[in-house]
Amino acid sequence: MKNHTGDLPFSCTVCSKRFGYKGILERHMTSHTGEKPFDCKVCGKGFGLKGHLQRHMKLHTGEKPFGCSVCGKRFTQRGTVVTHMRSHTMEKPFSCSVCGKRFSQSGTLGTHMRNHTGEKPFGCSVCNKSFSQRGALITHTRSHTGERPFSCSVCGKSFVQKCNLKTHLRIHTGEKPYSCNVSDLVFHFSAHSNVHSFFIDIVAPLLFKTLKLKK
Repeated sequence: MKNHTGDLPFSCTVCSKRFGYKGILERHMTSHTGEKPFDCKVCGKGFGLKGHLQRHMKLHTGEKPFGCSVCGKRFTQRGTVVTHMRSHTMEKPFSCSVCGKRFSQSGTLGTHMRNHTGEKPFGCSVCNKSFSQRGALITHTRSHTGERPFSCSVCGKSFVQKCNLKTHLRIHTGEKPYSCNVSDLVFHFSAHSNVHSFFIDIVAPLLFKTLKLKK
């Protein structure tokens, strides 16, 4: 009844947050002490709460009890389904207070905010270069290690980034997604399309004008 009456007799000595039950306070205290009494028997990772361990175990068992009612895709966590559903509803509840841009996830908004604040919390341990996103740091680190984890299944060529592999595969598949809006030419790569467009829009008119003046 304490939750209903508002009686919260147990107080955290660190942050002063109050709780209705001693057990809940004890679980909360692990967030301050760093204590992780619940260990995964598969990989050894520790957790402060039993519920977090149970959620983690689904990664090992492959259990995905939460399904999307639109496309049927399944997930290990209910919260992930909620986030995924926004890809169908196009809901973007998190907005940037600076530029107004909206996002479907709070984490994506947090990453975006660094564009405004200039914060770069992820630093390279080799050259001290800093990045606003962890993924950018991981990619950068490969310039030091020489790691190229993304390999072409056709020719074996490897790449630092997955997007580079995806672009490379067009050579094998013949896909040419970039087209000229003037001629019928199509291109594998955006760079080639940009060069062609520059010639059509800038260089060709200048050449035509020069030749016309000479006449």
